[in-house]
Amino acid sequence: MFFLQKVKRVWHSPNGKYRVVGIQFHDEITATIFVQVKGRKTSLTYNTRTKEKLPKNVVDACESIKQELAFLCNHCKSN
Repeated sequence: MFFLQKVKRVWHSPNGKYRVVGIQFHDEITATIFVQVKGRKTSLTYNTRTKEKLPKNVVDACESIKQELAFLCNHCKSN
């Protein structure tokens, strides 16, 4: 039996309104970043369209998680 490895990172905004979750699966090239907004049932998938609608600190957190997961995944694949 084969289990997919994944790396997950979570960030919470200081005001508690936003939660950013980044998931990088071992067999995928790019990480998937979700933004959860308090009071909404659905999550936003972070991309260029949603980027324009989010506050700067949330966008910065998304980009930071995206870079961190890309680095970790590339480092794991090279070992």
